[in-house]
Amino acid sequence: MAARLVTRVRPRMGTLLAVTVAGAGGPAAARHAAVAFDVAARLERLTSRHDPASAVSRLNRSAGAAAGVRAPGLAPILRRARALGRALDGAFDPTVAPLVDLWRRAGARDRLPSRRAVAGARARVGALRLGRRRVALTRRGASLDLDAFGKGVALDRIARRLGRAGDASALLNFGESSLMAVGRAPRGGWPVALRDPSGGFAGTFTLSGRACSTSAALGRPLRIGGRVVGDIVDPRTGRPVPRRAQVTVVADSAAAAEAASTALIVLGRDAVAGVARRLRAEVCWIDERGIHATAGFGLAR
Repeated sequence: MAARLVTRVRPRMGTLLAVTVAGAGGPAAARHAAVAFDVAARLERLTSRHDPASAVSRLNRSAGAAAGVRAPGLAPILRRARALGRALDGAFDPTVAPLVDLWRRAGARDRLPSRRAVAGARARVGALRLGRRRVALTRRGASLDLDAFGKGVALDRIARRLGRAGDASALLNFGESSLMAVGRAPRGGWPVALRDPSGGFAGTFTLSGRACSTSAALGRPLRIGGRVVGDIVDPRTGRPVPRRAQVTVVADSAAAAEAASTALIVLGRDAVAGVARRLRAEVCWIDERGIHATAGFGLAR
């Protein structure tokens, strides 16, 4: 008999968080979902750059001030992001926001930014100082964007909270691009259908006790002067990556999966094996040449 599934959905962190609980009655399913929504709301109040009262917004407004801001909840998140950035050869960096904003403005004006403007924005990347309770952006104009990475952090924290409950078996779905399986999955794994960017589905895989994140440079690409320049910016060069690909990463940590899927768009297909090995992850890369998956990804076509 198939496990009974109960799904609850709430808006969180600029998208929808769906919590599907297996084998639990109404009160237990409601309790697990309430925990998930509460944790996500707390992380949103901490990491959203669109909430003027969040720690990230306060930090961005203080950029260039030596004292920074007191943000004991934000500091460990940024330490985790920095460590992942180093493991990913600098291709992931939450301080890339000045470059992203520069290229978005250029797209709106339909005019390439000057080399000087790119160099100025690039100089603000990495301008971050971390203490135990205080964090500072050390250059004026520096800023953080933790929107996608924040979803991963939220999923990791929800998984820890539900894991302590002992009886939770759940699939967390954050905006379709970020998933986390918590507890014992029904029938050995939660089935996940992986979309093919050219249409239909590339295949299916199962998720059990791990997280997955998908990043893509396939939607509406940034065009300037009739030229496609890409919509993901390389923090190391300051320029958009014109590569067209979709990357799905399965890892123990949702935050690590988020960082790695973004970084791999920057690093390219040849970096898949190295990133998978370093993060103990599995990767599925899809581009115009076809599908390239690591041995343990388990994509069934």
